[in-house]
Amino acid sequence: MLSQLFVYFRQSNRIQVIQLPQLLSRTSILLEEGYTFAECIEMLLPYHVKDYSKWKSTFEQVFQDGVGPTTIFALMGMKRQYLLSIELAEMTGNLPQTLAIVGNQVQFAEEIKQRVAKLLVYPVVLFMLIIGLFIVFRLKFLPNIQQMMYTRVGYSNTSSIQWSKFFLHMPDYIIVLMVLLIGSLVLSMAYVSRKRIDLQLALLLKLPFIRYYWRLLMTRQFSRTLGELLLTGFSLQAALEHLMTQPHQKQLAYIASVIQQRVIYGDALSQAVLLSNFFYPKFHHFIAHGEQSGLLGRELILYVELLDSKLQNGIKMITKIVQPMLFIIIAICIVAAYLSILLPMYNMLDVI
Repeated sequence: MLSQLFVYFRQSNRIQVIQLPQLLSRTSILLEEGYTFAECIEMLLPYHVKDYSKWKSTFEQVFQDGVGPTTIFALMGMKRQYLLSIELAEMTGNLPQTLAIVGNQVQFAEEIKQRVAKLLVYPVVLFMLIIGLFIVFRLKFLPNIQQMMYTRVGYSNTSSIQWSKFFLHMPDYIIVLMVLLIGSLVLSMAYVSRKRIDLQLALLLKLPFIRYYWRLLMTRQFSRTLGELLLTGFSLQAALEHLMTQPHQKQLAYIASVIQQRVIYGDALSQAVLLSNFFYPKFHHFIAHGEQSGLLGRELILYVELLDSKLQNGIKMITKIVQPMLFIIIAICIVAAYLSILLPMYNMLDVI
């Protein structure tokens, strides 16, 4: 399947899909009504792709080769974590329900992006205006006030001018700091991505804030995939084997291999999860309860719903923090502007 996918990628660029969540939900509804997946895509895709005639022959070739929904959605640019769920749905026969769930997840991600964009518009525009104001101050106000002070007989104190120059460059310092932080983050991510999977996990688990959300996301993915496999009749060993061999998420595959080794040596799944230290706190309690009741698959799916709620609440909280932080930065710049004006003025009063 992957070799076929690479061939399609070489033949054409990745397809840009409009309103992907709606496409997923409508495909789910049509599948429930008895349509085949190929019929759903042929019906819906013209309304979700610009210049569909350009891609029509590509999709005809794809369906003739008999590839599944995972390859189709990968061609549309869907992210790897969603592809894993769709590939699992192909195996278990729960494609309609899975597409509906993935559609909701993609919709939530897009809503968060739109909310962040709306939150950033006003502070960013205001910050740009402040930068323009500071440039005018540096080019017009500061040279004039500096010339007036230097022309005063007997006046030699220039410390206020130096402080004014410092405050009028405050936006520059903030921009440089942000560029350095973003650059450091990008370089760190590139550095970590080149490490072995075990080293990547060791580094991620040392970062306090990132560690929390990484564990939440990984536990959510592991629990959903393992729970769905167990519900469709897979044994625990077979389900872990599938997680180990899936090509979409290498970190999840490594974690599954670690868990499988402990299970092979005789540990219960709950004990293996507790000792691995990869998962969200108290995850092993849910697994232990499922092992005792004999409904492990169902317990894992219920736990995913709990994690979904925690993840959504956490993301919403972060978006609420972003705008106040930007306004604090703007307030610092405004205070710096006032100080850059007042300090020379007070010194001028002393001279007069």
